[in-house]
Amino acid sequence: MMPAPPRRLPTNPFATRFTKPGMLPPLGPHGEPIDASRLLDRLAPGRVVAIVGPHGHGKSTLLAALTTAAGRAGFATTAVRVRSPLDSWRPIAAALASPGGGVLACDGWERALPGTALVVRLLAAARRLRVVVTTHCRRGLPVLVRCDTSPALLDELVARLPDHGGLIGGADIDEAYERHAGNLREALCDLYDRFERRVRGWPRAGDAPAIDRLAPR
Repeated sequence: MMPAPPRRLPTNPFATRFTKPGMLPPLGPHGEPIDASRLLDRLAPGRVVAIVGPHGHGKSTLLAALTTAAGRAGFATTAVRVRSPLDSWRPIAAALASPGGGVLACDGWERALPGTALVVRLLAAARRLRVVVTTHCRRGLPVLVRCDTSPALLDELVARLPDHGGLIGGADIDEAYERHAGNLREALCDLYDRFERRVRGWPRAGDAPAIDRLAPR
């Protein structure tokens, strides 16, 4: 007699492939949709503007949506990411290579060396580039959007993910939000772990049961 095949566990809806920037739409502080295309008019040629907010507050998600909207509107777009000071050359190289009048998006601006900002500003002015960056503090830049979060925003993000089968409830969402002080990226990782424990039947002390404030999705 053949052994029964192993039970296949359901896909975790909080996996990175569902939550990484670009997979979820940009939302406002209380879960309201943000139309990224409406921000394009505020990207003036020759200027550098900033999307500002703490870690995990949706800056990269909004930047990805804005870059997509710029491409659809016919702008030549270039996107770069600064992961450490060693990447400071990336926005400079992108500004040199970008077509004049195009849009340059830089994620992680605060990690670049201080001199990078001056060089990119000069290149933007000379080539009439529309430059938008994400940063934790404005560093003297005009603010395009200041990102903030709320439990309602996390609620709405969870509602847009694949079905969690009722394993995650409103109390889980509120607790994850509070535990990580509004950092949605960390809160979603927390919910990933909760889902894994429950779907595998691994309860843990202090792991509150799902509360049905949210209907199963």
